Amino acid sequence: MSLEHLFVTVLIANMIGFGGLSSLPVMRGQLDAAGLQADSLLLHSLSVANITPGPNGLYLVVVGYFVLGMKGALVAVVALMLPPMLVLPLEKARSRLVHLKRFRAVMFSLSLSVMALLAISSGSLAWHAATDVLGVAMVCTGTVLLLNRAPPIAGFILALLVGWLVS
Repeated sequence: MSLEHLFVTVLIANMIGFGGLSSLPVMRGQLDAAGLQADSLLLHSLSVANITPGPNGLYLVVVGYFVLGMKGALVAVVALMLPPMLVLPLEKARSRLVHLKRFRAVMFSLSLSVMALLAISSGSLAWHAATDVLGVAMVCTGTVLLLNRAPPIAGFILALLVGWLVS
């Protein structure tokens, strides 16, 4: 994957996603198309990104680093910073169109499609992470913590304890 391809991939994933991990399906598809091991790469990137402070979407910087080193991380940062700079012009356009029923329907449909893609990608990642009994237990525990809106530090501490006990 070239620097240009990485930039476009992260930019598109960031622009299509609605924040957080909603860019995950796009990144997974692009990494697969580039011939990289998407599931392994994303699992490692999400792990590193979740133990660092900041928004969930910063896993894209870690993907850039894993794919092309420091240059890849810098390219990913630039691609992540570009869409927020477009917010004001896009909000102006949205405020002109929000009264249109068709525009609201398109936005609703887009939200539903992103949720469906996120559910499919999350299921695929969970399937690939659950390779043994411990993996299945951790995926199930993580899902329960997520559904109960437990703070991320709880999952982190639990994973640390399990890792310490198992090793």
